[in-house]
Amino acid sequence: MKTHHCRRIGKQGKNLFWVVLFAAWCFPSSHAADFAYGLGYAGTYSSNITRVPVNERSEWINSAFGGFAYAENTSSVVARVITEVEYRNYSKNVYGDDALFDAKANAVWILSPQQFTWSVDDTYTQLLVDATAADTPSNRTNTNIFSTGPDFTVRFSPVNSLALGARAGNFYTSRRDIDNNRLSGTANWQYQSTAIATYSLNYEALKVNYDNDTLNTDFTRQDIYIRARVRPSRSEFTLDLGKTYINPVRGTDSDNGLARLTWLRELTPESALSVLLSKEATDVGSDVLASSGTAATSVAATSVGSQVTAAPPSLAQNVVTSDVYIAKRGEIRYSHRGSQFGTALSLFTREIDYELTPVDRREKGGHVEFSYAYFGTSTVSLFGDFVKTEYLNFVREDTDKDSGLRFAYLAGRNVTFGAEARHIIRSSTISILDFVENRALLTVAYASGPLYKPTLGR
Repeated sequence: MKTHHCRRIGKQGKNLFWVVLFAAWCFPSSHAADFAYGLGYAGTYSSNITRVPVNERSEWINSAFGGFAYAENTSSVVARVITEVEYRNYSKNVYGDDALFDAKANAVWILSPQQFTWSVDDTYTQLLVDATAADTPSNRTNTNIFSTGPDFTVRFSPVNSLALGARAGNFYTSRRDIDNNRLSGTANWQYQSTAIATYSLNYEALKVNYDNDTLNTDFTRQDIYIRARVRPSRSEFTLDLGKTYINPVRGTDSDNGLARLTWLRELTPESALSVLLSKEATDVGSDVLASSGTAATSVAATSVGSQVTAAPPSLAQNVVTSDVYIAKRGEIRYSHRGSQFGTALSLFTREIDYELTPVDRREKGGHVEFSYAYFGTSTVSLFGDFVKTEYLNFVREDTDKDSGLRFAYLAGRNVTFGAEARHIIRSSTISILDFVENRALLTVAYASGPLYKPTLGR
């Protein structure tokens, strides 16, 4: 088994303080920086915490949580950091007490505008261990993906440029022996044909080295594709077409088509529409990093301004694995945020085809949420989620439904009281996997400013 000297550095990516220090405060702060913090308590009742069809066990969970958010946008630094930590106490000891971390850090140090930048990206979250099991505390694992490196741009003319980039990173997870170090590089020839249209020829290479290369197989991934990006007023279109080559140290080489289409549209100042279609070969580390939304990187790297901002794409799959997989995705999102009424709608379909693991599956579903704000202090929301999962290697089909009602009351400028009730159902063609769970949630949270909005404690 190999030993990696950079493992000691990469492992620190799982430490929340390392994420914060490296991604935010290592850059010089300025008057343009914004900082907010918060803390709170959440009490959660579950009628079926283990999500089983019989012998259900109820539980009351006491949670204390806190975190902060940091944002900076200057000529030298573009950064956004959101971190939270939550301690959960299970009153009936169905599960052991635990601490959850959540962190998303994106930062770019602009050493020379449009020529030389240094980027830092880190995401700390929880993923499922077993794709076929219910989402319970025992089926979750802490996961961290860290990446950092420089980008260089050489301009040969006002419309032609060469962009070069390099990244060193680390993927860590607490309950699977698939930790790995990652080295990548990019080369992009860009041609800006008009003020709103850019075309590029792109090459990207990724080398993944597992700490345990006996249990896991090191591999190299190479992407070659052309990109067309058009940014008319209030819209953005991006189309990628090419090939992906996977070269494992053990096993058979493979090549797969690569296709990605993204359309973002600002319908009104209060509403937006986004469409994502893609087919690509990837791995869980690349997928988590992409889903974290590298907003800071995007702002610093682009030379063409855009009025459109979009939510990051959702994970192709939310299960931790060392396997490479083909992900086919389609997703459409609509959001409207008015002074009183808000609407969020999304539909998705995705198919996961693993190289080795026999849990290929096809999923489709959607999310709907309607909210109403009144008196400037209270908001009530009605929400629902639907997911249908068909497993392709064996006969099984699951249907998951999650619906509920949420209420929030702002007491003063900084304190929020919340209440939530939800009903969760799984229906499966394998009856022993069915379950029904009712949940109730009460929260009280303090936030020093609007930049920090607590998300844990749910």
